[in-house]
Amino acid sequence: MQVGAITCWLTDPGTSYEIDAELYEVETEKNVVEIVAKLPGTILRVIAPTGSELPVGALLAVVADPGEDPDESAIEALIAADLAEIAATAQGDDAAAGPLVPAAAPDATTPAFGAADRAIRVIPKARAMATAADLDLATVTGTGAAGSITVADVEAALASGSTSSTVDTSVAERRPLTSVARAMASVLTASWRDVPQFVQQVHIDATQMRIIRSELASHGVRVSFTDILITAVATAAREVPEANAQFTPDAIHIMADVNVTVAVDTDAGLLVPVIAQADQLDVVGVSVRLRELSERARARRLAPADTAGGTITVSNLGAAGIETGIPLVASPQATIVFAGAIIDSAVVVDGAVQIRPLMGLAIGYDHRVLDGATAARFTSALKRRLETGA
Repeated sequence: MQVGAITCWLTDPGTSYEIDAELYEVETEKNVVEIVAKLPGTILRVIAPTGSELPVGALLAVVADPGEDPDESAIEALIAADLAEIAATAQGDDAAAGPLVPAAAPDATTPAFGAADRAIRVIPKARAMATAADLDLATVTGTGAAGSITVADVEAALASGSTSSTVDTSVAERRPLTSVARAMASVLTASWRDVPQFVQQVHIDATQMRIIRSELASHGVRVSFTDILITAVATAAREVPEANAQFTPDAIHIMADVNVTVAVDTDAGLLVPVIAQADQLDVVGVSVRLRELSERARARRLAPADTAGGTITVSNLGAAGIETGIPLVASPQATIVFAGAIIDSAVVVDGAVQIRPLMGLAIGYDHRVLDGATAARFTSALKRRLETGA
């Protein structure tokens, strides 16, 4: 993690809080995380307003310990000291653009820019939005801390048409990228550019999968087809470890654990929680873990550990009616399993036409890690486990 965006403050300035109180939400490159207090205190001043995107280590707020009541001059001195430390660190590291923030600025929301706009306080994300839209920041009224211009201020100005050039009327709506979306775009662009990939496709007779669901349901246990698929993927990856590997310039790393990354659709976009050591779980254990992760993802309560360490990915769009697709391997992983809808289809079995439930699988591979024959062993192992359970 290099930067994060403050999506929401959960404790207001002037409010005292205790240990484990929810303070704010931060959006990382993978998810949105609620940050809780490790010590009790009182928020005196919010430095980073909602919508601000800042580097790790930036000052977000000033808080007081229980019983403390510092005056404004003490708060200003603390902020100035923090800015001076950041500037000194940047100069010591030979930062190309000099200090990260103007030395005289009273808060940490404004990085160093040209002389013409040094007097304008604006958070980085808002400035980037304004630059992309050719919006004159001098025409925008800031509503953030110390009058800083926030993302909401820029959006309001754009909505009112306060740009320095002609508005492109062909654009119906402009949706700024979230940190998650930008990270996904960066990873997938790099994967498409740098990873030689190929896909193997097969149809699975899902009769056994339906039997498993039915038998568990008769005992009051509900599992999904995705749960069954993840369980089979994890055990097949243990059988063919090359599918659970990563490429490095010096060696191919066969990963010790099979940690299955699962794509989960949420209001915040596609999030990718990880079922750690999925090969050590049965289908019921996978179901319980996936349900917990999905609920946390949709409630924006995923912890950083919930999205770390994935070694192989599963994506199932069958519920959306999608029958097949061409998945894209996300480096450094070497394998992604895409599943489509289960469709009752006419097939020939022992010379006779029968109706069987068929599910399409498309499995993407990193060709630097697996050749066609090795990949086929994983594809066949997965097909066998789904169709026979063995």
